[in-house]
Amino acid sequence: MSMIILAGLVLSACVPFAVQFFSTGYQLPVFVAAVLPMLLALALILRPGIAGRDRFGNQRATERLGAQLLLYLSPVLLLNIVYPVVSPTMAAVDVDGVPLTLVVLASSITVPWMAQAACLPIYRVLGDLMAGQDLAAITRRFCQYWPTIFLQTLPLIAAFAVPMWLATGWSASVILHYVILCVLHLLFVQSLVLANVANRRGLWALAWSGYAAALFVSPTTWWLPPLVGTVTQIVAMRSGLRHLGFIQRLSMRVVGQDLVRGIFMGAVLWADKFALFAVTKGDFNVVAVFAAMLPAVVAYNFYFVQLAPTVDKALGRLHKDIAEAPISALKGSSRRLTRVVDRSVLLTGAIAALLTLTVALVMAGVDPAQTVLAVAAAAASWGFMVLTLLSYELDFIGEKVTPQLIGAVHLAVCVLAFIAGGLFGPLAGAAGSYLLLGAVDFILIAIAWMFYKHHWSQPEYTLFWRHATSW
Repeated sequence: MSMIILAGLVLSACVPFAVQFFSTGYQLPVFVAAVLPMLLALALILRPGIAGRDRFGNQRATERLGAQLLLYLSPVLLLNIVYPVVSPTMAAVDVDGVPLTLVVLASSITVPWMAQAACLPIYRVLGDLMAGQDLAAITRRFCQYWPTIFLQTLPLIAAFAVPMWLATGWSASVILHYVILCVLHLLFVQSLVLANVANRRGLWALAWSGYAAALFVSPTTWWLPPLVGTVTQIVAMRSGLRHLGFIQRLSMRVVGQDLVRGIFMGAVLWADKFALFAVTKGDFNVVAVFAAMLPAVVAYNFYFVQLAPTVDKALGRLHKDIAEAPISALKGSSRRLTRVVDRSVLLTGAIAALLTLTVALVMAGVDPAQTVLAVAAAAASWGFMVLTLLSYELDFIGEKVTPQLIGAVHLAVCVLAFIAGGLFGPLAGAAGSYLLLGAVDFILIAIAWMFYKHHWSQPEYTLFWRHATSW
C-alpha cells in the first residue's frame, strides 16, 4: 500500500509540473530530465536491502520502509498541502498592521531550529531507557521531567524573539503574538519526543494531522494548531500523566549546555531561513526557498527513519564484542560499523543530491525568474544537510566540541552573508548570500569529513578505549 501511495504522490507532483513545463514552452526531454532524478532517488530510498532485517532475522519489507518514511514525513506532506490553501484567509487578517501570514511564517522558520535545542534535555533524561524500549518506564520518566524542562527551556525563546524584534521593528503586540506561537510550538515539539523515542510513527503522524486539521478548519485561530497537536500526545500518555510534577529536574547548567549545543548544531540546517526572514522582513519568495529546502529535509528524515537504526544495531554488536569477544572479532565489528556509517552518510548525500537536481530543474520550468535563487538555495541546503549529518555523527561518537565549533562558524558566516545580501535587493541578495554560505560550508564539510574519518576509522578506540585510558 505504501508503494502505491508513494507512486501516487510522484504522479500527482508530476502532473502540475508537466502542465507548467509545456505551457512555458519546455519540451518533453527537459521534463523527463527533471523527473528522472526524482525517480532514481525514490528507487534508492525503496531499494531492497535498505530496510535491513527485523528481530526474527528476516528482510524487512520495502512496503514497511515506505510506510514508515511516509508517516515520518507527514508534517512536510500535510503542511505543504494545507498552507497554500489557507494562506489567503490568513493574509486578510492583520496583527497591528502586519499580515497574520508573516507572523505565522516567522514562527514556522523559528520552530525547527528552536526544537533542536529545546528537546535535547528531554533526550538526555530518557537516554538510559531508550535501548530497553520499555514504553511504560519511558513515559513515566518523560512525565516526571517534562514540566520542569519546559519551564527551563522557555528562556530560549528570547534568543529568537529579540533578534526578530530588532530586525523587523515589529510592535510589542506583533512580537507578543510571535512569542506566544513560539511557546505553544515549544510545548508541542517537546510533546513529540515521546512518540519519537518510542518509534510510534502513527502517533507522530496523528499529531501533525491534528495540527494540519486545525489549521485548515480555522486558519485565523493562530494559537490552535500547536495546541491540538499537543493534546493528541497528552491523550496518548494516559496513565503516565499521574507522574506529572515539578519534583524531578535537571540543573540549569546542564540544560544550558544542551541549549547552546542545540542552537549551534541546529543552526547549520535552519539558521539561513531565520536570517533571510529577518533581513527581508518576510519579503522573499517563500515557495522557491522552501522548495529548495525539501530535498535536504526528506533525505535527513530518511536517514533517521531507515539508516540510523542500522547504525545503532552495528554499534550494539560492537558493544557486545567488546564485552565478550576476542580482539579478532572486535576488529571485524569495528570495520563493519565503519562501513555501515560510511554507507549511510554517502547514501543520504546521494539521495539529497538527486532530489536537489530535481527541484532545480522543476523551478527552472515553473518559475524561471526564481531559478537563480532556487538553485543557489537548493545547492546550499544540500551542503547544510551533509554538514549537519557529519556533525551529528561526530557528536554521536562523543566528539562534542567540534560540531559546536562548526555550527558557530556557520552561524557567524550566515548572519554576515545575509546582512551583506540585504544590500543588493531581496532576489539577487538572497541568491548571493546562499552562494557565499554554500561555498564556506563546502570548506566546513571538508574539515568535518576529516574529523569524521579520523574518529570513525577506529570507533572502538574513540567510543571506549579513549575514555578508559583517560581515567
